[in-house]
Amino acid sequence: MSFLRRARAPFGIAVTLFGSVLVASTIRGAASDEPAAGSVLVAQTPRADTPIVLDGRVNANVQFGGLIVLGGEFTLVQTNAGTVLERPNLVAYDIETGAVVESFDPVIDGEIFALEAADDGSGLFVGGTFNTVDGAEHRKLVKLTATGEVDPSFVVSVDARVQTIDDDGRRVYFGGSFSAVNGETRLQLAAVDIGTGALSTLRADVTESLGFNGGGSVRAVDVHPSGNTLLVAHASARVAGQPRVGVAQIDLTTDQLTDWRTDWYTNAHSRCADCGALSIRDAEYSPNGDAFYVVEKGHYECDKVISFPTANGPGLEQNLWVTQMYDSSLSVGATSDAVYVGGHFCFVNPLGPIHSDQAATYPYVDKPAACEPGGNSTTQGIEARYQIAALHPTTGEPLPWDPRSNTFEGILTIEVIDRGVLFGHDLDQLGGLTTGRHAFLEFAEPAGGYVLLSQNGQVFTFGDVAHHGDVVLEPGTTAVALAATSTGRGYLVVTSDWRVISFGDAPKIGPDLTNLGPGDTPVDIQIDRLGRGYWLFSANGAVVPVGSVPWFGDAGKLDLASTIVAASVDQLGDGYRLLGGDGGVFSYGAAKFLGSIPQVLPGQALQCPIVGLVDSGADGYWLVGCDGGVFAFGKAPFVGSLPGLGVVPREPVNGMVPYEAGYLLIAEDGGVFAFGGPFLGSLGDMTLQAPIVSIAAV
Repeated sequence: MSFLRRARAPFGIAVTLFGSVLVASTIRGAASDEPAAGSVLVAQTPRADTPIVLDGRVNANVQFGGLIVLGGEFTLVQTNAGTVLERPNLVAYDIETGAVVESFDPVIDGEIFALEAADDGSGLFVGGTFNTVDGAEHRKLVKLTATGEVDPSFVVSVDARVQTIDDDGRRVYFGGSFSAVNGETRLQLAAVDIGTGALSTLRADVTESLGFNGGGSVRAVDVHPSGNTLLVAHASARVAGQPRVGVAQIDLTTDQLTDWRTDWYTNAHSRCADCGALSIRDAEYSPNGDAFYVVEKGHYECDKVISFPTANGPGLEQNLWVTQMYDSSLSVGATSDAVYVGGHFCFVNPLGPIHSDQAATYPYVDKPAACEPGGNSTTQGIEARYQIAALHPTTGEPLPWDPRSNTFEGILTIEVIDRGVLFGHDLDQLGGLTTGRHAFLEFAEPAGGYVLLSQNGQVFTFGDVAHHGDVVLEPGTTAVALAATSTGRGYLVVTSDWRVISFGDAPKIGPDLTNLGPGDTPVDIQIDRLGRGYWLFSANGAVVPVGSVPWFGDAGKLDLASTIVAASVDQLGDGYRLLGGDGGVFSYGAAKFLGSIPQVLPGQALQCPIVGLVDSGADGYWLVGCDGGVFAFGKAPFVGSLPGLGVVPREPVNGMVPYEAGYLLIAEDGGVFAFGGPFLGSLGDMTLQAPIVSIAAV
C-alpha cells in the first residue's frame, strides 16, 4: 500500500515562468487524506509500439538496462516498422522506442522460462530447457552481456529445466525440475556465484513431490526486498528435509530454513483436481516485504490467489486473505497499490481470510456463469475479469481495472518494472489491441512531487511521491542525503556511516567502500536514470559507483580549496559534476565545464557558501548559495532567486534539485521554494526535531 504525506498549512514560494515574466505567490496547501490502495494502476491499454511476437508463447519478460527482453518458445517477431524477423526464443527491444535491437540476437536452441537482470548490473540470466547458445554448450542456464553475447566467466551446467531465477547481487538463486548442478546433487533448488557460476554451499533440496504426475518442481523464487530472505514456491512436501508444503522461506544470512510454515496447502490440496495434485505456479513478495502472494491452479476449487504474512508468528502461519479465481491462476506481480494476477479465468471472488483448519471444508461457491470468449459480466455479486485482474493488496478485492485478453492457456508471466507492468502469454490481444504474445502497460499517471529528509532520518513526501518509511539510524550517526527513483515509488538514503538504505523500488545494491580515504564522509547520492545503480559522492571529492554505473574520475586526490558539498549526474548517466562550497565545479565524463564562482569572481570570499548544483540540459547548470541566490552558467536560463524576490529565508538554504522547468530550493527549517514548477507544500511552519538536510524531486 502506498502512503502519501502532505504537510499541513505549509509555508513556501512558488515561482512559475510565463514567457519572460516571473510571478511569485505564497501558497498554503490543504491537508489531504491518504489515498486508498489501488489508486496507482497501469493503463488498461498497452503501448502500441512494442514488437509483436507472432507465434508460440512468451514465458518471461524483464527490463535489462534500457532494454525489454522477452523469452519463451517462439520463432517470428514483427517489428514496429512491420518487418518480420526470425528470433528463436529471445528478443530485445528499446524501452523508449519499442524498436527491436537487432544486434541483440543470441541463438538459443530451447524454450526459455526465466529471465533475470542481475542486481549488480553485470548481465542477464536466462533459464529454460535449452542446451546450446550460439552453437556452444550452455545447459539450461546462461548469462548474457548487455550486447547479447554469452558471458564466458559464468559457467553453469544444469541437468533439467530451470523454471525461475532471482539474485541478490551476490548469488543467483534458481529453481526448476533438475537434480544436479555442475555435476553435484541439487534437487529443484540451487544457488551459484553471480560472477563465476560456482556452486554455492546453500543446500535446501525440495523433495516428496505432490504435483501432477509426480512433478514437484520449484515454480518461483523471490528475494525479499531486504535481501535477507528467499521465498520458494513449489509442489512438494519438504524443503531441506523439513515439512514445508508448497511454500518455504530461507534465511540468506545463515542459509537455513526459517521457522515460517503453513499447513494451508497440506489441508487444501485434497480439493484440487488430478487426485489432489498441488499446482502452485508463481509467488512474489509485496514491495515492502510484509506479505507475499501465491497463485495456484487446480480445477476450480484450488484456483486461488493467497496472501500470507512474511514474518514468523508463534505457530503455523495463517493467510491474510484468499481470492477464488475459478480457473487457472498462473502468474503474479505486485506493486504497493495492486496485486496483478494472470491466468485463464473469468471471475474473481474475494473470500477474506480462511483458517487453514477450514481449508478442506469451507463451502465452495461455483462460478455464476460459464466463461465467454468475449468476456463476462459481473453476476450474483461476483466480479467478472477475463484472464487478467488487479487485486487490492490488503483485502484481495478486485480493483476496477479490466483490460481483458484473448489468451488460450492464459497470461503466463507478469513482471513489474518502474514504468509499468510487462505481460507474456500465448495469443495476440490484450486491452483491445493486437500486441502479439507480449504487452507493456505503463502507469497511467506517473508520480510527481518531492521528498524531504531530516538529519534524524524522518522522510516527508509531497505530491504523488509514495512514503515508504523513515530511516532507522545507528547510534551516533545522521542521515545525510537522499535520491528518489523516477517513478516516485522509492528512494535511497545515505547516512554518515556510509550505510545506504533502500525504500520501495530503489536499487538494493550495497556500495564497495574499500577505496575511500580515512575519515571521508558522504555528502550526496544520485540514482542512475537508466536503472544501472547509483553514485555516492564524498566531502573529499571521491566518487563511488554502485552497480554497473560508470566511473569517470573524481577529485579525491586534488588539493581542494573547499570540501565537496553536492553533485549532479547528467540525463544519460554519462557524466557528472562535483560542487565545492566555494562554488568550484569539477566536471567528468560527458558533463561539460561551463564556469564556476571562483572563475567569475576571482579572489572574492563568499558571504554565503554555495550549497547546490542542478543541470539545465547538456549545456547549462545553476548554483545556489545559502541565501537562495542563484547563479546560471552556460545556456541555463535564470528562473529566479530568493534575493531577487526580496525574500530572506528564516534558516539557510542547504540544497537544490532539478524540478520541471527549473529547480527547488530547500532550507534547514523545511521551507521549500519552487521555481519553474508547482509548489506542493513545505515544512516551513512546523517545529522539526532535526534540520532538513536533503530534498529530491520526481
